[in-house]
Amino acid sequence: MANLQQQTYSALRYGGATRARACAECCVSSGRSIQLEAHFRIRRPGVGADAMRPKFARHKAHVARVMAAGGYPALSL
Repeated sequence: MANLQQQTYSALRYGGATRARACAECCVSSGRSIQLEAHFRIRRPGVGADAMRPKFARHKAHVARVMAAGGYPALSL
């Protein structure tokens, strides 16, 4: 189950869901969400040029500045 939960969480995050939304949809506690987010952010061989996850997405300082400026834009359908 843990592996399926990690895959589901990662799929939601790749799809643009915020950390809070991904946690809510996976029905996980805050402690488990820390583990899932850490797993999502692990650098894996061959993933550096992944089009779904730009290089800057792993740059904590950049993300912190963007979030302080109001966050990333969200599109709704």
